[in-house]
Amino acid sequence: MAKVSTAGSLELEQTLVGLGLKRSTYRALMLLPLVYVAWADGKIEHVELTRILDFAQARLHLTPDTTAVLERWLHEAPSQAYVERGLQGLLGLALDEDMLDVEVDELPDLVVHAEAIARATADALDDPNAITPEEEVALEQIARLLEVDGGATWKRVLESLRTQRPPQAG
Repeated sequence: MAKVSTAGSLELEQTLVGLGLKRSTYRALMLLPLVYVAWADGKIEHVELTRILDFAQARLHLTPDTTAVLERWLHEAPSQAYVERGLQGLLGLALDEDMLDVEVDELPDLVVHAEAIARATADALDDPNAITPEEEVALEQIARLLEVDGGATWKRVLESLRTQRPPQAG
């Protein structure tokens, strides 16, 4: 991954302003992958909301400004175009040497946390089979846009193992 130039920094800042963000809220973009996955099936379950808020408290040191951004995203699902621009902006922040808001090594961790959101349901907190097809697509998009090899989700790994296992003799 190449670092962003100063000219790229200006373009990045314009993109972030276009997303309704200001310097004090750039780091809120780290929550966008989690919010996107939570909204992927059209609704946010209480357990998903709780996990997003826990992650935000633990990792972002929420300020009133970042809390306002998060509340906006939790109240109404961001559009597909917004999410794509936001994830590209998040990658840009991580690659830009002049901005110290996000580190490149934080991005794979975000994909892992986004998958944990997808596995969380009211019935089971970490069920690999709970990932919906919509969430699967969202996870693949997040990994691609953040240039992170997301690998296979646990749901896909388990399905693969089931199809490879020989039938049990009765």
